[in-house]
Amino acid sequence: MTFLYPTYFWALFLILIPIIIHIFKFRRYTTVYFSNVSALSQLKKEKKQQKHLKELLILASRILAIAFLVTAFAHPFIPPKNASTDANLNKAGIYIDNSFSMLAGSEGNNLLEQAKQEALNLANAYPADTKFALVTNDLSLQNQRLLDRSMLINRISALEATPARPPLSQIMRVLSRRLKSENNAGSTSVYLFSDFQKNIADIRQLKADTTLNLNIGLLNAQQSNNLLVDSAWFAVPGRIKGTAEILYARVKNNGNQELTDVPMRYFENDSLRAVTSFDLAPNQEKTVSLKFTALNAVNKHARVELTDYPVTYDNSLYIGFRVTRQINILVINGNEEGKKYLSALLKTDSLVHYQEVGWQQVRTGDFSKQQIIFLTQLPELSSGLTASLAQFIRQGGTVVFFPAKNGDLESYNRFINEMHGNPFSTTADTTSMHIAKLDITNPLFRDVFSGPNPDGDLPEVKIHLPTQTVQSRALPILTLANGNLLLSESQPGKGKFFLFTLPSSQENRSFFTNALFVPLIYKMVLNSVHGSALYYTIGRDKVIDLPFPGNGNSPGEMKLLGVGNSFDWLPTIQTLPGNRFQIKTDAVTQAGNYELTSGNGTLPLAFNYDRKESAPDCYNADQLREQLQQTGFQKVHFITASKTELSAHFDVVHNGRQLWRLFLVLAIMALLAEVLIIRFWK
Repeated sequence: MTFLYPTYFWALFLILIPIIIHIFKFRRYTTVYFSNVSALSQLKKEKKQQKHLKELLILASRILAIAFLVTAFAHPFIPPKNASTDANLNKAGIYIDNSFSMLAGSEGNNLLEQAKQEALNLANAYPADTKFALVTNDLSLQNQRLLDRSMLINRISALEATPARPPLSQIMRVLSRRLKSENNAGSTSVYLFSDFQKNIADIRQLKADTTLNLNIGLLNAQQSNNLLVDSAWFAVPGRIKGTAEILYARVKNNGNQELTDVPMRYFENDSLRAVTSFDLAPNQEKTVSLKFTALNAVNKHARVELTDYPVTYDNSLYIGFRVTRQINILVINGNEEGKKYLSALLKTDSLVHYQEVGWQQVRTGDFSKQQIIFLTQLPELSSGLTASLAQFIRQGGTVVFFPAKNGDLESYNRFINEMHGNPFSTTADTTSMHIAKLDITNPLFRDVFSGPNPDGDLPEVKIHLPTQTVQSRALPILTLANGNLLLSESQPGKGKFFLFTLPSSQENRSFFTNALFVPLIYKMVLNSVHGSALYYTIGRDKVIDLPFPGNGNSPGEMKLLGVGNSFDWLPTIQTLPGNRFQIKTDAVTQAGNYELTSGNGTLPLAFNYDRKESAPDCYNADQLREQLQQTGFQKVHFITASKTELSAHFDVVHNGRQLWRLFLVLAIMALLAEVLIIRFWK
């Protein structure tokens, strides 16, 4: 048997009061005179013995009443079998999982509210002078020091759900560090209130700590249906004014009911732009397409949304993008013949801003303003031009290279090797042959052919430069009949490098006038438009890389503003090469559309909550017990209940079998015995 408040035993000194009363007998006696008392001598002896016994019994009952009452106030209990005998009641650790998954309902109340209530019951069950280490998912610095009971109750009462979702191993490290900030003897009890999602409870990463007694409050939600928008993407990277767009959205049904004719809406700058509907089987996912046209070249603050209850935080997916008015194209040519086919195709197109420059008049400082650069029949590639082109590609630009039939292969190959392409092996091959194979799955051919196999004759090539197939990272797109590559793609960094092996000369007129050439070049141009990502994930994308708003590379005064809310933040930026910069996003905690502004432009951004919170897979008690045993935790107690509140089990978990009620009854019985002795013992 152990006592929760052993200091109350100092009150046992109260036993001295009835003892003193018994010894000194403060009662006064009166003298009665009789003429003859010989007949009373035997009666006097008998009455004296009975009275002495009666007084001893009264004294014993009073002593027992005081002893039992003091013991009851000392809170006696029998510890559980696996409880530590050196448990430290001066401090305790509490973790409340306040992630979005805890908003799931269970028996008319969400799990977060249940966890808060059980933590409050826990705080009230501990001694008044206990200090608590409180840890939540946001790892708030205001809880960094140990809290007294009143501060703990205030913090728990104000606790709300957060998108932050640190792994359980990090939570345990923080709890251990805060509890060990004060040196106290004995082990410390730690209470974890969570639903223990499998994608966040990394049990195997925990390190067993012999100074911690784990008490796990496993909260299980009733099975509920949840439909969510998981992700979204466009068919092509860039948005261009006046073009038809297809936005794909992946939806997931985490419930066990089949859904039919579910509406999905696409809003753009608070205007409804597209509506569709879909059917979805239980525990399945599906990709839904939304079609619309980019009408004007402005920043777009958009969202894809559906209606679903009771879990609502994943019903909307916010996206932000910029519609480009024109695509900047630069053609660097070695001669007039090399540029004529591109000039005829792109120069008069209203969607592009077309520029031409001779290979000896190139200004590499203008590369940052371009989306795509064509190199046509350059006699050689200088080291300066090679370095600038490589930097342009790695920062997200696109380069398309047409060699000259008599070009400097050594300078060509230095650049090609750096771009992870296949270098040229020998001089030009003048054997005429047709294109025998094309990669129909490449995005350049999306929506170009009506079927899986292209119909019609593929163009003939009369001269090309054979390559060495040494780079596995270079993807073949067009292949000649003899197996030589005609077009390949590599992606060094964030950009793309397209390598043609045929010169853009008169000999290959058949290829440049074929119907295949037009969509091929246009798709390269359209896919060259890049900006920031459609959206970022709160808590995961903590540092993001962005282009400077506007056309300049001077940040001015940067501000991140919420669209439709009062968020206003001055971020700290770190400038990067190539008109780009980095910002930290730790201040963003609410999903929605945002706008980054500076002195020379704006940039649309969107942030969403992590969809991993929507995963329904959680550990059960048996799985947790097995995992914790494998990691070395021995002092573990599970607080599990199906129909009763966890607080009804806390006294047994923390203090074992409670005995204070028994001692209170014994104290009452002792007082009752005293009354009966005084009343009926004559």
